[in-house]
Amino acid sequence: MRFRLVRVPLLAACAILALASASRAQVQAPALADPSSPLRLPPEFDPGSPGNMLRRTPTLAPVSPSSLTKTVLSLSAQFEEKGPSIKSGLQWRIFSDQPDVNGNHALVMETTDANPMMTLDPGGYICHVTYGLVGATRHIVLGSTALNERVDLNAGALRFTGSVAGKPIPNERLGFEVRRNNGAGGDELVAEVKAGVLLRLPAGSYQVTSTYGTANARIDSEVRVEPGKLTDAAVLHKAGTVDLRLLAPDGAEISDATWSILTPGGDVVSDGVQDQHSIVLEEGEYLAVARADGETVQKPFEVKAGQSERIELARN
Repeated sequence: MRFRLVRVPLLAACAILALASASRAQVQAPALADPSSPLRLPPEFDPGSPGNMLRRTPTLAPVSPSSLTKTVLSLSAQFEEKGPSIKSGLQWRIFSDQPDVNGNHALVMETTDANPMMTLDPGGYICHVTYGLVGATRHIVLGSTALNERVDLNAGALRFTGSVAGKPIPNERLGFEVRRNNGAGGDELVAEVKAGVLLRLPAGSYQVTSTYGTANARIDSEVRVEPGKLTDAAVLHKAGTVDLRLLAPDGAEISDATWSILTPGGDVVSDGVQDQHSIVLEEGEYLAVARADGETVQKPFEVKAGQSERIELARN
């Protein structure tokens, strides 16, 4: 298989990134908490727990919400250390760093602005930001002086397209599984997306499986996501489409037939399926087997890349 990779700075692709809504741009990372519910942090992110991973700073006693004293907090994120600013695709959540009696941290504020500015009571807070599947957490303490907090995210973006015989494949018929080495000798599933979807990921190498249709038209490859860049990966499939039909002696189609598709070696490609209209198959030779009313009919056929064929099997 071949991938054609095109990388452009994400800042240059800002308009593309802005168009990718949260509902279609990617497989979203699990939310830390329901906006209407308080947050329960694991011990490693709880400032009050021993051995936590957050930056330790003595927490100031929070001021009553009715106080007129407020402090300005400005937030921003950039691609890796000293990288360009991230202009879109961010989600910020601010939580109180003081848990309630149930151990939950209340959500104070949430925004998708790239560079939010907010006024908060002096005190301690937990700031969590996500960029697609990339996230970071900071422990922030506000005093009487305005604070600018800048977060580094080692992230990039990935988008897939596909073609067969020089023609683009409709996005809805082309899916991708993105996996990454989990460090224990195996791969873990990172995301499942359709072609054309913008996927924001930590920088690094990924194993990708592209599936055209629902049968055996699959291609495996590897792509690399660079920090601060959008990688366009184009996959070239060698597959065709077949329309299988079982005909009665009078030429009428038998619609309740059950189909199987085999390779010449007898390996099952598809089995027990009733609807075999417009099935996508990898280029090669196959054997179609149809069953109806206790009778079995079979016929060899060939699939060529980019071509659509109608295969008819005649029942005696």
